[in-house]
Amino acid sequence: MSNNRHYTFLAEVFQAAPINQRIFSGSELRLSEGSAEYRLAVREDFFHAAMAMHGAVYFKMLDDAAYFAAATLEQEYFIVTKSYEIHFVRPVTEGQLTARGTVIEAREGEWLAQSEIINEHGKVVGKGQGLFVRSRQRFSDIQGS
Repeated sequence: MSNNRHYTFLAEVFQAAPINQRIFSGSELRLSEGSAEYRLAVREDFFHAAMAMHGAVYFKMLDDAAYFAAATLEQEYFIVTKSYEIHFVRPVTEGQLTARGTVIEAREGEWLAQSEIINEHGKVVGKGQGLFVRSRQRFSDIQGS
């Protein structure tokens, strides 16, 4: 499979996920070799009781950006998150966010990737790093692939 075709497939998988269709609708994913960019507009339904973005949304954005950066380098199997560590930098209450993920180390069947979320003012609001590993599920076994 060519890289562009693989990136298109991954973007379609991302958009087809029920969580992205129902909860994180309107999100955008762009891919290139070893990197990913995930954009999302902040909405009040992402907030905790203190009216700032819930940590679960930080995790979703950071994990997805790092995950899809790693997935660009694996064309046969789905990968899964083995571990991910988050550092919350500042609260978010509005605006457009961009999470950028980059693979920093690749070994056979294992990828270390980092990501950060930037607000519309260019400030880092969260960052992290995770380990991603090859699963047993082949892309070819996914319906529609």
